Amino acid sequence: MKSLFLKLVMVLMVGVVYAGQPARKPFIQINIDGKSFKNGDILAVKPGQKLLMGVEFEGGRRDFCKFPDTYSDIAGTAQILSRGDNGLTYELNGTKAEWKLLKETFQFLPDDFIKANATANQSSTELIVSNVKFSQSVVKVNVKAVWQFSQSGQTKLEENTAEGTVYFKIAGASDVWYSSQNIQAGGIQNDIVQEKLVLVQSSCDSIEKNLFHLKFSAVQQAIRNLQSSVNALKSTIDEVKASNATYQTKVTFVGIPSDNPFKDIEVFSSSKASWDLLEPLVNDLKQQLGKLPGDPTKESKDELIKIISLYADWQNKLPENIFQHLLLYIPEINVENMQLPKTLYSVAQQKAVPDYSQTVADFNAFLDQRIQQVPDEIQKISSTHSRLQAVRLFDGMLRSYFSSISWAEWKNTRE
Repeated sequence: MKSLFLKLVMVLMVGVVYAGQPARKPFIQINIDGKSFKNGDILAVKPGQKLLMGVEFEGGRRDFCKFPDTYSDIAGTAQILSRGDNGLTYELNGTKAEWKLLKETFQFLPDDFIKANATANQSSTELIVSNVKFSQSVVKVNVKAVWQFSQSGQTKLEENTAEGTVYFKIAGASDVWYSSQNIQAGGIQNDIVQEKLVLVQSSCDSIEKNLFHLKFSAVQQAIRNLQSSVNALKSTIDEVKASNATYQTKVTFVGIPSDNPFKDIEVFSSSKASWDLLEPLVNDLKQQLGKLPGDPTKESKDELIKIISLYADWQNKLPENIFQHLLLYIPEINVENMQLPKTLYSVAQQKAVPDYSQTVADFNAFLDQRIQQVPDEIQKISSTHSRLQAVRLFDGMLRSYFSSISWAEWKNTRE
């Protein structure tokens, strides 16, 4: 008897595998507010919105029970007594056999931005969208069906399982789930893909940092690391897609790591021109200051304001954020000594001299210091400007590389 039972089970299994049409893998049919959604679909919602989500378990053993003539070969040799969603009864070689659904369990697993009011083992649930701002949310559904095969007093159990996923985003909001200086990723969030995105951005940061420090051999290695990390990102996305056909994401590379250093070439070109004017300026101001009388008069105060204002005008015409740029590329330089002290700058701004003798002494000391320091600053700025020209080479390499990536978008930020 046991031998006959096993033969019937084998016949059944062979029929499933070698039928004219392969049996479908177990899957979940998702329905939200009367509309069908595929696994991995993205639904636009509103904060606080309520939705009714229902699922149906299809494929697997249920297909066999509903359509034995399609998914097995028993229809030609067995008498089908009953068929349906929850079971199949047939007679083969004078022996009755039955597949019966014992139970189905449903599990709704929302993240922190969706609440599911699910009753245990119910195939539907009310979803409530959070009022908290979010870029993307997800609800996963796990379903398990336990089937029993019975024949001649013997039984055999079989489990079918499937998982479904629906993503939610706020209507009108971007679906970008990862954003950094040089990368954006939209679509469906994935932790493994995000790890690779972080590594790509780290490589970009390394390139930019080494360009700022003019460490060009390190830049070459960082570019190789970038290429490897981008390849790893592409492979990971392909692997995730292979394991989940519904997965979708769009990667956009934003600019290139050399954008800021490339712009700084012009900053230092302008700075070099400004400092070339500074050396004769401070010497001339020193001479003009020395001609002022010791005692204050209206004329001498006006002349003092004029002399100080000439340096203030030079300072105000410098490239924007020049002192931050100087410190970035020439960290040993003292940018505080380059700027007029607040007391002297206020004289130029307010066109008033509160203490003539003290102002003359302070500006005289400032000029003495500047006359001594300016030649060294000119040399350092000129040298940095020359070395920055190498950035053009790396910038061209990076532009060529990013424009050649066909599987992702590249947004050129310098057009």
